[in-house]
Amino acid sequence: MRLRDLDLNLLVALDALLREAHVSRAAARLEMSQSSMSLALSKLRTLFDDPLLVKGSAGLVPTAKAIDLAPRVSEALHQ
Repeated sequence: MRLRDLDLNLLVALDALLREAHVSRAAARLEMSQSSMSLALSKLRTLFDDPLLVKGSAGLVPTAKAIDLAPRVSEALHQ
């Protein structure tokens, strides 16, 4: 990952996605469109070279990398 490629707004989107585990609910949480949140997730997947959230039987499930990132993203946003 190259830091110059990081849009800090994507960290806000990642935090919402990890908390909600649902693209539409994460979008609503941030008052943005579902398509914009889907685009943010696509960019995050490319940036972290990981799917981050995958479909499971009960909705989206975070990958191991997403689980590892979650507390660090949350901490960074609260700083």
